[in-house]
Amino acid sequence: MKALRDWGYTSITISQLVEAIMNSALLPNRPVVITFDDGNLNVYTNAFPIMQKYGFTGVMYIVANRLHADGYMGVDQIKEMAAAGWEVGSHSMTHAKLRYAHDRLNVEIAQSRIDLQETLDVPVRSFAYPYGETDTLVSQQVMSYGYTSAVGLGTLWNQSLYNLYYL
Repeated sequence: MKALRDWGYTSITISQLVEAIMNSALLPNRPVVITFDDGNLNVYTNAFPIMQKYGFTGVMYIVANRLHADGYMGVDQIKEMAAAGWEVGSHSMTHAKLRYAHDRLNVEIAQSRIDLQETLDVPVRSFAYPYGETDTLVSQQVMSYGYTSAVGLGTLWNQSLYNLYYL
């Protein structure tokens, strides 16, 4: 994080990236998106203080059914991070491999968003595919359930309108 700061990088959220893609919003010089999947407690205990020290925020993708589980962040911790500028996204309800769970997409994608928004009282606009995997139906469902973007394990540096649902 110190090196990123020393090299002049500025952290942005996925929502800021989407706003730049969709509406030509200006981004700072050397923008970088820093994401953390699953909602592990060590994101709060380790990453959060270090990133605060260097003036960075991130995006935390939360598995909705892990909100109150041992080893994962709780509601108060996530709210504290969100209040500090971090963005919250959904990482599904149970971290299922969605390509093989088409019968559960409503719960995994839509209900996870609803639960996170109601519990955390923050907007949830972005979705992270568990294991970085998706297929046409899964991506279409993410879009149809109102998310503005989704992230996976892409290898492209260029982000555009054409890959908003696989950044």
